[in-house]
Amino acid sequence: MTDSTMTEQPTINLENTTEATPNVMDALGQVMSALTRLIDSIPSWAGMSIAVIAATLFGLLFGLRLSRGRTPNGAPAPDEATPASLALPAPETPSFKNYQVFLESKGLAAKERDAHMRAFSERYRKMRKNLRDLVLGNLELEPQVEQVNDALDAGDFDRVYAFLTRIGNKEFSYGQEKRNAALKHLLAAAIAKSIVGDLQMLRLDSSTAADNYRQAVDALPPYQEDLHAEYLNKYGTASYQAGQHLAAISAFGKALKILQKRFGKNHPDAATAMNNLALLHYSRGNYEAAEPLYKRALVIDEQALGIDHTGVATDLNNLALLYKKKGDLEGAEPLLKRAIKIKEKNFDPGHPSLVTGLQNYASLLRAMERNEEADEFERRATMLPPSRTGVATE
Repeated sequence: MTDSTMTEQPTINLENTTEATPNVMDALGQVMSALTRLIDSIPSWAGMSIAVIAATLFGLLFGLRLSRGRTPNGAPAPDEATPASLALPAPETPSFKNYQVFLESKGLAAKERDAHMRAFSERYRKMRKNLRDLVLGNLELEPQVEQVNDALDAGDFDRVYAFLTRIGNKEFSYGQEKRNAALKHLLAAAIAKSIVGDLQMLRLDSSTAADNYRQAVDALPPYQEDLHAEYLNKYGTASYQAGQHLAAISAFGKALKILQKRFGKNHPDAATAMNNLALLHYSRGNYEAAEPLYKRALVIDEQALGIDHTGVATDLNNLALLYKKKGDLEGAEPLLKRAIKIKEKNFDPGHPSLVTGLQNYASLLRAMERNEEADEFERRATMLPPSRTGVATE
């Protein structure tokens, strides 16, 4: 780059100055020339007065030219000033003075003190703003907030600490009392709404029941995790029966997360929630989502309840019906046979759960075109329990 190129890159202020200077000087020259001709044609006493006026005008014009590159009070031009975000606090402010004395008492180096003063300037501004925005629950404490402002401006940091600690402690105690009272009200509301939901379920109004269960869930305090899971399951069941399947899936999913967090991922209650969620997916034809949930619930119940528990029989039945729906009849058969054996160990003939199991297996056998076997299991499904047989023969 040549020297001539460098001289063609003036700064913004100089560029404005070089454009204005020739115009100002030409104007001054014209004024002085006119004044000279006028002086020659008037008496000497009047000439002196005119000369004084000319000098005054010249000074005013020259001062205007100089003021273009300066800010008021002799401060540097804006492009030369220190950015506001880096400016140091005003040294005459008592709060800043006292903080500076505090920093000096800590034996900090000048550079470190400078950094702390800049940080204090920003923090001071935010503290003032926060105090303006402070809305107290206990209105009796409002005068103390004004005292905090005065103490902060005065740099009396010990008084600021004392006042705000007192305000914080009193507001905390006041808030705790109000919160505890509010939580009691919310818990009572949740229980009442849940009972209304139970009543509406008995009256076969699942839609209204679901709405009340939802309100019960919303009202529950956060620490009531067990009730949260219980009410979510009720909400999911009522929503399912009301045909609101998406709401039911969401409720069962939330209940499952709470139970897994509360009791662990291998708890029987978690397995029940998995069965509920799987049933929703099954009813919507989403077998890929339902199958792993049914399988996981079966494993959990086998380990937690034992392989011959009736809950395991329910899991086996659910998974078998899923396989049948998918067309996997061979996969469903051993599951249903095992479920029947468990139920026969735990229930008398004629028990509803055993009857359902026998009927499910008979239906599967007919689908496999094993009709004679199906007839046998259907006959067994019609057998009455001993007590009912005795009553019938009397």
